[in-house]
Amino acid sequence: MSDQGVRHQLFVEPRLAWPLAIARIELGLTVFAWTATLLVDVSMLAGEGAGVPPEFADTTFAWLPHDSTAVMVMALLVLLAASVAVTIGFRPTVFLVVIFVLLVAVQRRAPQLLNSGDIIIRNLALLLALCPTGAAASFDRARRIGRDGWFTSAAVAPWGLRLVQLQVMVVYLFAFWSKSGDTWRDGTAVSTALRLVDLQRFGQLDMLVSSVPVVAALTWGTLAAELALATLLWVKRLRPALIVVGLALHLSIDATMLVGFFGFAMFAGLMTFLDADAVDRRVRAWREQRGESGSHGEADADLGAAAG
Repeated sequence: MSDQGVRHQLFVEPRLAWPLAIARIELGLTVFAWTATLLVDVSMLAGEGAGVPPEFADTTFAWLPHDSTAVMVMALLVLLAASVAVTIGFRPTVFLVVIFVLLVAVQRRAPQLLNSGDIIIRNLALLLALCPTGAAASFDRARRIGRDGWFTSAAVAPWGLRLVQLQVMVVYLFAFWSKSGDTWRDGTAVSTALRLVDLQRFGQLDMLVSSVPVVAALTWGTLAAELALATLLWVKRLRPALIVVGLALHLSIDATMLVGFFGFAMFAGLMTFLDADAVDRRVRAWREQRGESGSHGEADADLGAAAG
């Protein structure tokens, strides 16, 4: 195949939008949970008792007043509503932009409290806003073509999907590259991380931190997993196994350490690597088992460009 043919296949040739829709739903749920946790203790972000005083806030693109708890609550409520809209697929492009703008505003209020998961959520919101995420499993699609809109997918150009996939792989590449210190090379880094009291979810796991072989396997296994995810996700036949590896990596970290919403954000990114045709076959098989019939997603590929 010529270079032009490869580029056409990668960026132009229509594909079913299931991976984008699943990533949209996962990101919407993640933003909802992220926002809900801030609403529980909104006084940390604004007002007299804020965890970061106004003079230390980043005023670049900080559209929210630093001294008003009421305005911050309103912004978070709008963010919560936008996350619901994105999850169900109601004007997802518009509300993904709303989410991005509000995330920037809220995060600029207290940049010292940010972690990498917060930034990834923001980046994915912007990138998914460039994609027709409403072309499958969405309220907009169901309103247009009926109930089948929840269970079918239009075919869309995958160029936006590639941007999201590239972002995910870059995250894993830099995660691997940053782990170049001595403790990662000698196999003790995981033990050190699990001993950090502030990050422990259920207290210190003595069985993990005291066993040299286990610690070494976890440390080097993390490096191997991140390197594989950064370089081999483009290989189609390896993707199913690598997606499982990525999910297992983040679930194990979240189960033992308090790392915010990084893992959940990366779940959304990994979903863009799903095989769209395989997802479509599973959805149709599930509907057939329930005695339902529906049109095949490719039948209305021309609607994909307008969806989302």
